[in-house]
Amino acid sequence: MDIFEDLINSLLGPAGPTSVTISEEGHPTLPLASGGAVILKPESLILTDVDDDIMEQLSALFTFGPKLRRVYDYTTRFSMEVERGEERILFRLEHPAAHPLWTDEGLWALVCVSSSRGYGAEQENLVIPRAILEADDWEARLAAFDARRAQWGQRSDDLYPEEVCVELPPPPKAAEDEGWEAFAEGIGLSPETLAERVAPIVEAACDTLPAVRARYEQIYGLKLPSRIASLAALVAALGELPENPPDHYWEPPPGLPRGNAWLEATLSMRMAGITEWFAPGGLERKLIDASRMYDEVPPGREGPLDPRLDMRYRADAPQFVSFLSGNSDGLHWGFWYDSPDHFPVIAHNYARDSAEMWLDAEGKIFLLLRYKIADAISDAQQELMDVEDEEVRKYPLQRWRALRVVSAHLDAIESWMSQRTWDDEPTCPWPRTQGYPVGSPRLALRPDAGTVPAHVPDFGAASQQTPSVEERKAWIEEARRELAEGRAAYAHALGLYLHWLDAGDLREEAGALLMHAYEALGFRAFAGILKVHLMHRDLQSVGVFEKE
Repeated sequence: MDIFEDLINSLLGPAGPTSVTISEEGHPTLPLASGGAVILKPESLILTDVDDDIMEQLSALFTFGPKLRRVYDYTTRFSMEVERGEERILFRLEHPAAHPLWTDEGLWALVCVSSSRGYGAEQENLVIPRAILEADDWEARLAAFDARRAQWGQRSDDLYPEEVCVELPPPPKAAEDEGWEAFAEGIGLSPETLAERVAPIVEAACDTLPAVRARYEQIYGLKLPSRIASLAALVAALGELPENPPDHYWEPPPGLPRGNAWLEATLSMRMAGITEWFAPGGLERKLIDASRMYDEVPPGREGPLDPRLDMRYRADAPQFVSFLSGNSDGLHWGFWYDSPDHFPVIAHNYARDSAEMWLDAEGKIFLLLRYKIADAISDAQQELMDVEDEEVRKYPLQRWRALRVVSAHLDAIESWMSQRTWDDEPTCPWPRTQGYPVGSPRLALRPDAGTVPAHVPDFGAASQQTPSVEERKAWIEEARRELAEGRAAYAHALGLYLHWLDAGDLREEAGALLMHAYEALGFRAFAGILKVHLMHRDLQSVGVFEKE
């Protein structure tokens, strides 16, 4: 039951309809339990075949009058889905808990927002103030709301519950930080000082890039985006600050430990994977011997571990290479390669949660960081405005300042990088699937690769029942037949799903299917990563390099 039907039943009680129907003229209609109906026209309520004995029970409807049609016209727009690149965002209206559905202020609803990128929010909002519902220009206001929501797909910021209000509430008074200038001066954040300090650090990262790229291409057989050097430079530059983040939980020394502390305190991120290759000695690190990772090393797996296992979680696809880690549920970001012949996009997953893979809307590393910073600053500012206790206010204020420090470093590094000429780094142009095969984002398919059948488990499969062994065996056989006929899409998508599922009953068959799909597509780099991952999938750690 939607909230419009909730409202009608709260007004009519037992006399109310079981559902809302549509009349031949296209108007919402309330069939009454005692017979007859109420038709909701834009300008009036029309009673048809209504018994006089229940007129008193209908008095609450008469109080609303045409407002009922307006409430219906608004609520019928939900549930509402927005597509924004690879992201899908769903808005729902549910019955509020802290407020009545209807008050003298207007219509309230619990607004639920969920994103395929993993974030969600719930908030009770006055979605239609009474004054707006009674306004003569209601149709124009509703049209303006539709025009505003039509732009949601082009926005890069998060969409919050208040977006669904017919008219947005006025923006709150901006948060203030009267001590920012003194704080910034104390840690050397003037544009001139920062530019002078950052320049040699960025130059050193860019000078290291060719060696890192050469090693990466030698080991992975993949193309490494040049702007990974910017991320390495950012952490190194933050590490040269004279102070640690305010009230950080430990006191790291200057250098990369301090740089990681600033990144962690602001964005809950840390250098990981490929980014660590830029650190001093990063290319000279020794690999851990397998004998230290196994009680008894399985035959054929002796000797140093393969560097392609570094930061490779159990459900990670071979097409994913990590460069940042988060601080909850195994969150990590990395490059997603659709083809070894093209540059990657950015994706992430929560390894200790569903481990489903999601593309980030921001295809460049610094765009991703700026998006996260803007979101975190908004949260900190809102908390500053909501909290009155001065002792408590210092915490969001410190987060805001730390975020501004990182943002200033981004500006300085981007300014330096913009002075150099960089080659184009084209990503894969192949069209993506409409669905989200589990184990990958929307899969980019070569035009001659065929299609992915609808039964290959899609987004949300982590919460669904696992297909039976018999079903999976049948699918593998179907995919093999498609593969033999030169169409690899089915085997590719199914192989990634089975790799993610990691079920012991068909582990060998699943690995072989994905391996053969990669070989048929000419994706030797992915096949090589898959081979070493399958050999060492039971490792208890994703760290394969010796620590100092």
